[in-house]
Amino acid sequence: MQWPRGVWLVPRWWPALLYSAKNALAALMALGISLSVGQPLPFWAMTTVYIVANPVSAATRSKAVYRAFGTVIGAAVAVALVPMLVDWPLMLSLALALWVGGCLAVSLLDRSPRAYVLMLAGYTATIIGFPSVTRPEAVFDVAAARVTEILLGITCATVVHSLILPQSLGARLGPRLAAWLDDAETWLRDILETGDVPSLQAGVRDRQRLAVDAVDCLLLASHVPYDTSHWREANRTVQALLYRMLLLLPVLSGLADRRRGLGQDDALQPAMAHARTWLDAGANPAAQPDFLADEGPARGWSDLLRESFLVRLGQAGTVLGEARMLKARLDDPTLPLPPALTGERVQLRLNSDPGLALLSGLSATIAILLVCAFWILTGWPDGSGAAVLTGVFCCLFAAMDNPVPMILAFGVAITAGVPLAGIWLFGFLPNVDGFVPLCLVLLPPMLFVGAFLLNPRHGQLATAFMMGFFSALALQQEYTADLERFINSNIGQVLAVIASAGVTATVRSVATGAAVARLARRQRAELGRLASARTPPDPAHVLSHANDQLALITQRLGAGDAAATMGLREVRIAVNIAQIQVLRANADRPLRVACTRLLQTAARHFAQSAPGTPPPPALLVHIDRALRFTLGGAAPHTGHAGELIGSDRATGRAALVAFRRNLFPQGADFQPERTA
Repeated sequence: MQWPRGVWLVPRWWPALLYSAKNALAALMALGISLSVGQPLPFWAMTTVYIVANPVSAATRSKAVYRAFGTVIGAAVAVALVPMLVDWPLMLSLALALWVGGCLAVSLLDRSPRAYVLMLAGYTATIIGFPSVTRPEAVFDVAAARVTEILLGITCATVVHSLILPQSLGARLGPRLAAWLDDAETWLRDILETGDVPSLQAGVRDRQRLAVDAVDCLLLASHVPYDTSHWREANRTVQALLYRMLLLLPVLSGLADRRRGLGQDDALQPAMAHARTWLDAGANPAAQPDFLADEGPARGWSDLLRESFLVRLGQAGTVLGEARMLKARLDDPTLPLPPALTGERVQLRLNSDPGLALLSGLSATIAILLVCAFWILTGWPDGSGAAVLTGVFCCLFAAMDNPVPMILAFGVAITAGVPLAGIWLFGFLPNVDGFVPLCLVLLPPMLFVGAFLLNPRHGQLATAFMMGFFSALALQQEYTADLERFINSNIGQVLAVIASAGVTATVRSVATGAAVARLARRQRAELGRLASARTPPDPAHVLSHANDQLALITQRLGAGDAAATMGLREVRIAVNIAQIQVLRANADRPLRVACTRLLQTAARHFAQSAPGTPPPPALLVHIDRALRFTLGGAAPHTGHAGELIGSDRATGRAALVAFRRNLFPQGADFQPERTA
């Protein structure tokens, strides 16, 4: 569903209003069904609608499935723990706090939507368990009601967003993929025409921003299996296209580096002219020129740089051309693909941060225990609500470097919904009789606040506002409003915000600089592991991990920063190491020994030195020794883009040249013959 902007028939605010109306309809449907079947707490179903809703229908279905599983698991844990430990409040608090912290820590190790299952299982157990301590015999009924209401809200949201003007994932992801490929082709043309030496910082930022956009597309594509359009059957095609997007980043970056190293080399002009002509003709991989066909044996450093440039140029053309073919196949499933592309299986994985996961789980556990201790010591009748919300706040924003600002903003937004709920509860609802008048009374705030859900800056806060509004209303079968109970039960939100923000700030307060330094160290450690591996690594894993690290650094610092620039160079180094590993595995004994010594020296350097530390001169000696063993004629690059990290001699030699350029950009020129 793509709405044209700027047309008087379709104003700019129409998509937001339509999305708000769809959410309101789903929430009121859930409320009506819940009231009609006699569910005790129908506001849970209404809140669920706003939590799982997403403008992309596939994302709504994806989130709904994972939320359903997480709710059932959390409810089962609560039913098991509460009757067993209800006579020992401290033990019950400790068990539930450890369950939340453990689930949160494990969920942060998986950055896909699957992580939502464990996170929700964690705090659902507290939502059911803590309020049941005063009536442990009813914990099963509470759990059953919670599961039923959640499943009802999930079902209503899924039905409405799937049937009423649904937005296909392809309508959101397709244009982003096309724009990314256009930017990559523009980069390639800049390399061919100007050498890609941007005088403005914006040029550098645009290059590094491609990594962030590629990872964003990868995360969005995780919902493809839940789409109802032809994209659902094209998940393998989507993964193959994303793989080529990740390939293009180090290939184009390395191509630009070789171009700058060669300067105005007249010997490159014919190959670059052929490349420009080929791009103008549509970048058909079948018609791509063989840029190495006329290249003679490499005899000196300039010859090696030229050969490396031509190998990278061929790789860039192959990858870009195949990416265009895959994108065309996504747009039109009837278009044919070469067998090499149709049979390709790619698994892309993102990074996990065990240290951050452990600290996040620890902060959630401590915050819940502190609130439970206050609740037990003071005998506060409604302290369970504060304990529940503390776990929720700690979980929702744990993936951030510094969750405290968002916890405070989210808590303020939830609290802001309480006064409005009080006006409706004590001012309007006493005069309402019947379901239809109830809907008419609730509709204005739902439509107005819901219109902000599509806003990138205010969407989460609007969701929080609606959560606070519905929870404070606490609609039930009959109107029962008690001002004292209303105030007392909602005070817990303030305590929850203070506890979760305070403990999080104390346990895992990480400044942006410290977070970037940690990511840079992990990136270096990953390079060390790649270099010390005994077998060639999976190229897809290497690329997805390296680009994800670059995207995380760029998101924190902004593209164009020196650390982000270094991150892009280390993405190229990761690919170089993987290619050298393949070269070693397929080389004869002298070259294999030289590559082994090179990789061992590189592994020690990356594992033992801080980011930015100059590599040891011995590493340059080992690189040059390996290069000498590869001389003796240029072999043409073979294979398709899925085999970009190939085993032929020219590709391996190009990787060694690239490795040398990346680590020793100011090093002396390579000498083909050994000198004293």
